[in-house]
Amino acid sequence: MPTKSNTGAFDFSAMMAEWPKLPEWPAPTEWPMPAFSNWAFAEREDRIEAKAIASFQKVGKTMWTHAEKAFDDHMNFVSHRLHQDMECAKSLSQCAAPEETMATLQDFYSRMASEYQDHFEKQAALFRDSFSESAAVVEELNETAMESVNEMSKAAEESLEETKAALKPAQARRKPASAKS
Repeated sequence: MPTKSNTGAFDFSAMMAEWPKLPEWPAPTEWPMPAFSNWAFAEREDRIEAKAIASFQKVGKTMWTHAEKAFDDHMNFVSHRLHQDMECAKSLSQCAAPEETMATLQDFYSRMASEYQDHFEKQAALFRDSFSESAAVVEELNETAMESVNEMSKAAEESLEETKAALKPAQARRKPASAKS
């Protein structure tokens, strides 16, 4: 969609810049022809747009996939821990001596600490994998952006050359201002 900095199919801003230089009642052949924007209808820009959108979709998919893995793993861990906590409470209710209670609690806290450590290591590994894959996706997105800039630069140069070529015949037909007298 055209904006102030990105003209549409016709570049009327370039045409309007020529209006003050035109004679008061110009012949129709002297009216400036708006330059067709080379990238408004070109296939290469459609390919670039499709590639850029695909890259952004891949970034989003990668993020959500890794978030899903991390949350799924964490919810499984929380569910497991709640089950273990309830089992500990049941075991404590069946203890008859203080030594038995201490042994149950010692075993519970040792397993709990070990499980938390394993869980955090697993989450850290998921984070590292996610970061590595996301960095690769961002690098692909950067390459797409650089390719887009190069292609748009080429299109702008081609459009400029076409506009210059179209303006030369119109300027040659105009009479110099000093020749009017």
